[in-house]
Amino acid sequence: MTWEIRKLHDDVLSRETGATRKERGGRLRVALVYPNRYAAGMSNLGYLSIHARINARPDALCERAFLPSVAEERILARRSIPLSTLESGSPLHAFDIVAFSLSYENDLVNVPAILAAGGVAPFRRDREDSKDPRPLVLSGGFAASLNPEPAGVFADAVVAGDGERAIEDILDLGSPRPGDSGYLRGVAAVPGTYVPAGYVPEYIGKFGADPVREGRLRVLSPLSGFPERVTREKIDLSMFPPLPVILAEDAELGRMALLETSRGCPKKCSFCAAAHACPEFREMPLPFVRSAVDSAWSHRHKIGLIGAAVLDWVHFKEFSREILARGGTVSPASVRADLVDDEIADILKRSGHRTVALAPECGSERLRARIGKRVKDKIFFEAGRILVRAGLVSFKLYFLLGVPGAVREEEIGGAVDFLREFRKAVLEESRAIGRMGTITVVLSPFVPKPCTPLQWAPMAQEPELRLREEKIAAGVKSIHNMRVDPEAPSSAILQCFLGLSDRRAEQALRHARKGRLKLSPDNLAVPLSEVVHREKGADEYFPWDVVEGGLPKKVLRARYEAVVRG
Repeated sequence: MTWEIRKLHDDVLSRETGATRKERGGRLRVALVYPNRYAAGMSNLGYLSIHARINARPDALCERAFLPSVAEERILARRSIPLSTLESGSPLHAFDIVAFSLSYENDLVNVPAILAAGGVAPFRRDREDSKDPRPLVLSGGFAASLNPEPAGVFADAVVAGDGERAIEDILDLGSPRPGDSGYLRGVAAVPGTYVPAGYVPEYIGKFGADPVREGRLRVLSPLSGFPERVTREKIDLSMFPPLPVILAEDAELGRMALLETSRGCPKKCSFCAAAHACPEFREMPLPFVRSAVDSAWSHRHKIGLIGAAVLDWVHFKEFSREILARGGTVSPASVRADLVDDEIADILKRSGHRTVALAPECGSERLRARIGKRVKDKIFFEAGRILVRAGLVSFKLYFLLGVPGAVREEEIGGAVDFLREFRKAVLEESRAIGRMGTITVVLSPFVPKPCTPLQWAPMAQEPELRLREEKIAAGVKSIHNMRVDPEAPSSAILQCFLGLSDRRAEQALRHARKGRLKLSPDNLAVPLSEVVHREKGADEYFPWDVVEGGLPKKVLRARYEAVVRG
């Protein structure tokens, strides 16, 4: 490591609170990688929690690495030196375990460059063919849990589900030996852990007349000593008190102390992976959350509450009142329109919120109910009125485009009509208090997710998605104080490809350059239309079928058919 890199790292570390520096001293060394920038990784509570849990062990140490900043990348290239960890400046290849946390599918594109820059051969098959000593490469995180096959292109093992107990069990196995089949069988025995080398894919014929391209996936068959299916890991939250995590000023959410309230979601919207991958809604005990607040209170009085359904946490109002009484504030990661009342609005107002995000998903009530979100328009309008009366006058409204079975005219017209009526509802209240805010309309293409009823659904083509975005933007152009923020369809299509693929995504990922991946036909082992834009067959085998733990597939299929019928 050069003095320039050390200075960059020391500058970052100087703005952290609670970081632990441990000497090696015979300990297992783990490099925990977040495959994006430092600011994003240090705002990811799952990443921070696993880091804290490993470092709490006397027999292990954990250091952090991220996608390098532009300044660091230039120094690495100029000096021809490897990517190193923040704490000791050691290259990734010097660690016993290199683990990467994959929360978002598109971050997979950054993994090969990070591993290579750290001196680790990125692709698992390449490491298997090498006789050189090497670290065990692990993966976990929400995206990896949904479908472990794409992450398994890089990782020797993928944790599906909660990672707290699994990482402990893997460390308990002692010094990793990723080239030893007996050791890998031991890893595969850890609940929730998928070892891709232990499964042989079988395919159905070829694609068209191409003699090289294998056809659709028939099954992933386990080798001797590997389980037929991996059970997604689900911990009892009452058995795992959260540990204090690092507070970082340079994080995207650096002004907050992040605390988890729950996992899963009690609602079952058909498009939502959080509600279906692990369908039980689990709540964090209030004493645990209070203790976590106390450990961070001398440094942070703004408490960020993390979960897919924060307002459903049974202790939300009680806890929020406690924080406000102590002179602090709360910031929930999500707000459900049907749970907004005067008390919720007051909590948000007193916490300094200026904008509230709500998610109608579809403008048409019929389409909204069709995909499992049975919330009437009037509920959203009333939530808007309540929030404005409390002084919260700006909103972000989230919509999906290209949902299964949605006719273009109904989806576009429904969104435009909804937005006009929503603005009308909040404008009446805004005039009464003499303030008018901004409504930001976020348009995101529908992406089918594993483990959900809509996993069989095709994704709309890019031109169609762009057209719908443009039509909605044109339809609300004349509405004052309203702006449209469309997501690039190409990014959503990449997300879909990486989320639904099997291990043959490797061919595409070998073409990833500087965080970008062009999905051209020459780069793909499986046609894009086959993975992304095709409705899947009722009895089709999915790459994630090797993992069990969500709702039974026949239940998901029945719900999908109900969506299609409308």
